[in-house]
Amino acid sequence: SFLLCNNPLTINMLNQVGVVILKLTFIKEITMKKNTMAIALAAALLSMTAAQASEFGGVFFGGKIGYNNTSGPATESTSNRIYPGVEAGWGWDMGKVLLGVDGFVDWHTKSATYRDYGADVKLGFPMNKFMPYAKLGVIGSWPGNRVHDGLGLEYKFARQWSVVGEYTGDSKTVDGQAYKNNNISIGVTYYDPPYFR
Repeated sequence: SFLLCNNPLTINMLNQVGVVILKLTFIKEITMKKNTMAIALAAALLSMTAAQASEFGGVFFGGKIGYNNTSGPATESTSNRIYPGVEAGWGWDMGKVLLGVDGFVDWHTKSATYRDYGADVKLGFPMNKFMPYAKLGVIGSWPGNRVHDGLGLEYKFARQWSVVGEYTGDSKTVDGQAYKNNNISIGVTYYDPPYFR
C-alpha cells in the first residue's frame, strides 16, 4: 500500500478525482442558487402582478340618474331636468392606472340636445376601493357630434358592485346658436358578469 500511495500515477489519478468532485460540488451549488433566484424572481413578479390588479378592471354595466342643466334655442332659456342613463365598457389595469372605454346613452328628452349617446376613454387612478377618474370622448345626436368630457369618483362597496358620482359636459355652436349640457349623475355599476368571465 505504501508503494501504491507513492506511485505518481496513483497520485495523479487521485488529484483528478478530487478536482472532478470539487467541480461537481461547485456546479451543484451554482445550480441550486440559480433555482432559488429563479423561484424568488417568479414570486416577486407574481406579487407585483397581484398588487397591480385593481378593483375596477374588466367588463362592467351600469345605470344612473342624472341632473341635466341645458341651454339652447330649443329650450329658449336654461332648463334643469332629471334624466336616466345607461353605460357599458371595459377597463384594463396598466400599472398604477386604469385605462378604459365605455359607451353610454343619456335620455335628455327635455334638453336642448334631446337624447344623447356616445363613447368615452377613461383614465382612472385606483386607490384600493376608491377610483377618481377623467373621461374624454365624443357625444352625438342633435345638433351633431361634439366633445364630451367629465370627472368622476367611484367606490367599490362589494366585489362586483360600485357606486359612481360623475360630472360631464358638452357644448356646440351651430349657425350662431349655442347648445350646452352640464350633467351631474349618480349611478351603480356591476362588474365581471358571469358570461364574460
